[in-house]
Amino acid sequence: MMEVWQPRLLDASEKGACRELWEEIFTEDSKRFLDYYDRWKYKENECYGIFHGDRLASMLQLNPYEMQVRSGRSFRTVSSCYIIAVATREEYRHRGMMAALLKESLGQMRNKGMPFTFLMPAAEAIYAPFGFRYFYESDEGMWKLWGMEEGENQTALSVRPAGTADIPELVVFSEEVQSELFDCYTSRNPHYYEMLFAELASEGGGMLLLTEPGTEAAAGPRRKPSVKGGRLVAAVPYWGEDPVEIREVLCRLKDKEQVLSALDRWWKDRRAGKPSERISVAGAAFELEKKKPVIMGRIVDAMSFLELFSSERPMELFLELSDKLLEENSGVYRWSLSPEGSRAERITFSESGTLRAAEASPGTSGRKTVRITSAELFSNLMGGEEPEGALEGVCACKKSYINEIV
Repeated sequence: MMEVWQPRLLDASEKGACRELWEEIFTEDSKRFLDYYDRWKYKENECYGIFHGDRLASMLQLNPYEMQVRSGRSFRTVSSCYIIAVATREEYRHRGMMAALLKESLGQMRNKGMPFTFLMPAAEAIYAPFGFRYFYESDEGMWKLWGMEEGENQTALSVRPAGTADIPELVVFSEEVQSELFDCYTSRNPHYYEMLFAELASEGGGMLLLTEPGTEAAAGPRRKPSVKGGRLVAAVPYWGEDPVEIREVLCRLKDKEQVLSALDRWWKDRRAGKPSERISVAGAAFELEKKKPVIMGRIVDAMSFLELFSSERPMELFLELSDKLLEENSGVYRWSLSPEGSRAERITFSESGTLRAAEASPGTSGRKTVRITSAELFSNLMGGEEPEGALEGVCACKKSYINEIV
C-alpha cells in the first residue's frame, strides 16, 4: 500500500528542527554559515516539512527572490522562490516524501501566481521527472596567479574591499550590468547586499570593488562615483583566503581583461613569498574555460509564465499544455503575442467533452497550434535555445543569471 504523507508549512517555532536536520544531511556547511542562515533566511522564508511522530523526517525550504525578466521592450519584476535544503533522513528515503513536499510547495507558489521557481540540484536525474530543466549555466574556470600582465593601453584599476557604505552604488551598478547582459536575473536591492555581505563574512570572505582611478566626471548621470575612487568597473565577492574561491565577477564584457589583471595583481601583492596557486572562479559575467549547468527551473503558474513573453511580430497560438505534477496548469490556452508583450486566456469547455488545441481554432488562418508539456515549454522559452516549430517567433529568454547559493 502506498504511503500517504501530509506535508505542511512549519511555523516559526518549528524551524529549529530544520537546523538539526540540515546539520545531519549537509555536513559540509560550517556552523558560522548556518548561524548566518538562521539569522537572515529563516526570518523571511517558508519551510515545509513532514513529521513522523514528533520528529522532522523530511523538509524543503522556499527562499523568496524578486526576478527581473525581459518582457517586450522592458523588464518585468516577478516574485519567485529558490527551492533549497530538500532533505530526508536516511531511514525515510525512497518513500515519496520529497515528491509530496514538492507538490505541496509548488501548489502554494501557484496559488500566489508565481510564474516559475528554481533550484540547484544535487543531480539532474532527481528533479527532471518533476518537470525541472536547466536554464542557468555558470561560467567557471581557474587561473594561475602571476599569470597575467596588464596591457600597455589598459588603465590600471584600483582594487579595494567593499563595505556597507558601498551598497547604494552596488545596487545601481548590478542593475545596469545585469540588464545589459541578461534576459532574466535576480533583483539586487539593499537588503540583498546586506545579506550577501553577511554570507561572505560567514565563510571568511568579502567583496572587492574595482574602480577606474580619477574618473569621477565620467561616472554618469545615474549614479555617483565610488566613495573611494572613480567609476565602478567590477564587483567581486569571494570566499576564504587560503585558498581563495571567487564566487562572482560582475562586470561588462569589455572590461574582462582589465578586471582579471587587476585581481591577479591584488592577490599577488597579498601572497608575496607564498607558492603560486590557481584560483577558482565561478559565476563570471563573461565566458571562461567552461560552462557548468547549475540552476534548474520549472513553470509554476502557466498563465503568469506565458504572459512574461513577447514576439517579434503580432501572432496567436493555441497551446494544449500538460503538467502531470501541477494538474491545474493542464488545459488549452489562447496566447496572443506582440512586440509589447502577451496575453494568455484559458479556454474552458464542458465536462462532457475534451477540447484539444487543434479543435479550438479549426480552419483559422494564421493561427498555430502546439501540444506541449510544461517542462518542454519551460525549456523552449527559458533554456537559452531558439524556440522551434510553432513557437518560432516568440522572444525567448536567451541568457539567465541566477548566481545564488541560498
